Amino acid sequence: MEGRILKCLLVTVFGLTVTVTGGMTPAAEQLVIYSGRGERFTRPVARAFEARSGVKVQSLVGSPNQLLVRIQEEGARTPADVFISTSVGVLELAREGNLLQSHSSPAVDRLPAAFRGPENKWFGASLRVRAVVYRKGRVDPSAIQSILDLAKPEWEGKLAITVSTNASFIGGVAAMVAQHGEPAVRAFLKGIRRNAGVNVFPGHTPIVSAVARGEVELGLINHYYFYRAIAKDAQAPIGIVFLDQNGAGAPVLIAGLAILKEAKHPEAARRFVDFVLSEAGQKVFAEVNYEFPTNPAVPAHALLPPRAGIKLAPMAATLDAGKIDRAIDLIKAAGMR
Repeated sequence: MEGRILKCLLVTVFGLTVTVTGGMTPAAEQLVIYSGRGERFTRPVARAFEARSGVKVQSLVGSPNQLLVRIQEEGARTPADVFISTSVGVLELAREGNLLQSHSSPAVDRLPAAFRGPENKWFGASLRVRAVVYRKGRVDPSAIQSILDLAKPEWEGKLAITVSTNASFIGGVAAMVAQHGEPAVRAFLKGIRRNAGVNVFPGHTPIVSAVARGEVELGLINHYYFYRAIAKDAQAPIGIVFLDQNGAGAPVLIAGLAILKEAKHPEAARRFVDFVLSEAGQKVFAEVNYEFPTNPAVPAHALLPPRAGIKLAPMAATLDAGKIDRAIDLIKAAGMR
């Protein structure tokens, strides 16, 4: 377990860079979250929970892999009650390390089995689909049928990607390892490294902006960054392609959360999990973040196509924690930035 976590840490920046919201001072009714997702994604649902429950939410934000190492090192001393990750693969590593506790409730029972970890020790909160944003008028979207097409020489100098330490990049490659196999992923990484060249960005938002400005012609992103841009400017000259619709399905990442074994506020943690999985909590992910809810009773945002209309890769492709290790090895071997 420890070796796995340390391997994940190798691809992150030295030291833990975190943001603390609301301070970390003890309180009678509080919940402490270690969040591997940015505040813009987690704060809206935390505020909604605060308003409904009266529980004060405090959060520490950082890389999921680094936070996992921190939880392991803190042991029984950890102040964290809930661990949120961009990938349930990281939560599965935490479960394998005996860092999580089980939780059962009617809200959990309503969640499809594919989004519940073994022993009900972690829960999928939202789906983020890997997709391509392209510049209209310059790219024929029919030329990008598969994610593997991004490695073709015709896109040299025209592709934008995130830095390889981006959690979604790692998670996406891990899903590809399960879906396409290691030889295909090696060739893919070599090709997109060549095609991107210097067009390597710290996150997805600048990729979408670069495509909209015409600086690059296409970029590999999570789907919701496209819809956030369109919501701000419906006339932006960009389009989106959901990949592998005639094959194994678009690579998908599942963001999730879990209750830590050493939680100091377990009742508040259980209430938070139930809220996140409820229709009210899931609507926050759908309406504010443009993500696909895991609760089947909650529809996607009106800007998005219905989830049933998108062929997604098998969930097992994103749930295999061992593929994270292999993805990191392949990314490092390819010399990705």
